[in-house]
Amino acid sequence: MPSYKSILIAVDLSDESEKIIEHSLQLYPNLQSQVHLIHTTEHPITGYGELTGKNHCATENQIRQKIYPKLKKLSEKYGIPCKNLHIKFGSPADTIHQFAEQIEADLIVSGSHGKHGLQLILGSTAYSIVHGAQCDVLSVRI
Repeated sequence: MPSYKSILIAVDLSDESEKIIEHSLQLYPNLQSQVHLIHTTEHPITGYGELTGKNHCATENQIRQKIYPKLKKLSEKYGIPCKNLHIKFGSPADTIHQFAEQIEADLIVSGSHGKHGLQLILGSTAYSIVHGAQCDVLSVRI
């Protein structure tokens, strides 16, 4: 089994996120201090709402305030340092690839929902992570 020094676990904060983290830590039980959790989301829609008649003022800061407590709860449960929690905005796969390179991760772990048919043809985030990564990728089947 390869010896990894830095692991990036991509979580969507669904119930399956815990399964992905647990699976990773079972394989690499002594690496909590080198594990990073990343949650990616598209950039928020902002504006004054003149076109829709509604106000869509969601800032990245507001989104971070909503997401961070959930990430922190996961980090506390699994002994992952809070400094290794990351919320990034942009295309999920591209953002994960860029961040993995930035922290010099040698393994990316993500979930795979086992898509079939049209969903498989159109692609998925897990597929894009695997095929664009510059390091090893572990896809945990959900």
